[in-house]
Amino acid sequence: MKSLFLLPNRFKKIGYFLFPIGLIIWILLQQGLFKTELNHTMKVLTLSLSFFSFLFGLYFISFSKEPIEDEYVDSVRLKSFQISSITQMVFFLISFTMMFLFNIEPSGDGGLSIFFLSSIILFWIMYVTIFNYTLINTKSKIDD
Repeated sequence: MKSLFLLPNRFKKIGYFLFPIGLIIWILLQQGLFKTELNHTMKVLTLSLSFFSFLFGLYFISFSKEPIEDEYVDSVRLKSFQISSITQMVFFLISFTMMFLFNIEPSGDGGLSIFFLSSIILFWIMYVTIFNYTLINTKSKIDD
């Protein structure tokens, strides 16, 4: 089965480089742990670049072809996508139930943005983890 939306395999290596660097720099800048003498425009530009390198890295990891792309890999992609979707729905159900029961809600626009951003990140990290774990686990069973 030929998929139209998968990137060549070399993008996965680029993704494994961009993903952690972008995430670490973005978190350090958000928490104020990385002290800079940059003006406001440069700080916003650095935050944006680090966040988008994180997102593009995650995208490259998620949507790059495997060295051997066959129907089994397609079925693992589908299974991983389904499990990630269910996990995200459970996250929303638990979160909104807790907000309702304890009368807690994210503070302001920033808190709400972080809440929804964490749900998106949860989805994609679950997808990548489940997909790679299943492929590695299957490969080790075949090698035995």
